[in-house]
Amino acid sequence: MFKPLDYCYHTHTTRCGHAYGRDEEYVQAAIQAGYKVLGFSDHIFFPGVHQPGMRGDLSLLQDYIQSIQSLKKKYAKEIKIYLGFEAEYYPIFDSYYQSLFQDHQFDYLILGHHFRYQDGRFPIYYGEAKTASTLHEYADGVIQAMQKGIFAYVAHPDLFMLGYHGGWDEHAIAVTHRIAKASVQYQVPLELNLGGVQGRGKMHIQGEYRYPYPYEKFWEIASQYGVTTIIGIDAHAPDQFLNQRYTMLMDIIEKYHLRYIDRLPLK
Repeated sequence: MFKPLDYCYHTHTTRCGHAYGRDEEYVQAAIQAGYKVLGFSDHIFFPGVHQPGMRGDLSLLQDYIQSIQSLKKKYAKEIKIYLGFEAEYYPIFDSYYQSLFQDHQFDYLILGHHFRYQDGRFPIYYGEAKTASTLHEYADGVIQAMQKGIFAYVAHPDLFMLGYHGGWDEHAIAVTHRIAKASVQYQVPLELNLGGVQGRGKMHIQGEYRYPYPYEKFWEIASQYGVTTIIGIDAHAPDQFLNQRYTMLMDIIEKYHLRYIDRLPLK
């Protein structure tokens, strides 16, 4: 039996262009729902990158930092607040990732590897992979990021099953084995993401009517490696803390005897 969810490290803000509500409203809703830990992890702002509707521009960085740091102090007696980003991993930005920790006092990064980055653009979305080679490219990026040791966990690692044209074929299975093995090898937890349930809802995907993620067959294989998992709300509106359907995720944890953590070892 699991205790009620009282933490979230996967929380967005309006700066990304597809979330709703003021930063403080997220904090107030989390407190109302009985949360003890709230981590803000909006989609990372990259230097020189403009991707409206997905992430904010770098010009928003100081406003983001100041807002979250102010809320940390204001609500310190009621809830522990952390500052982070959900970020793709691209080696070209290595110095920028480090600067977030060293110069801007970020507490953590989570890996949400959504896109291929190429010449300032994002030509491929891994949630709509059309070929097996793109699927393996996704796994390559995720594993490379795990090796860096800068990411607290991998958000929705089963993202590739959102729209992979091959369905649950030998390549999807191979990619799952690769990610699960690396998760254990580099000690990076994998997230069971609630956003696919209460954010997107059930969809018609490759002949199936299902939630885009979590994809249960992924977790069945991952459990064979003894992966560690954590739940991510992937909140894009304050009321998502108040109207949750995380029982399905708990059922997956219990069914496959997944190693479950409810706190990240952040300083």
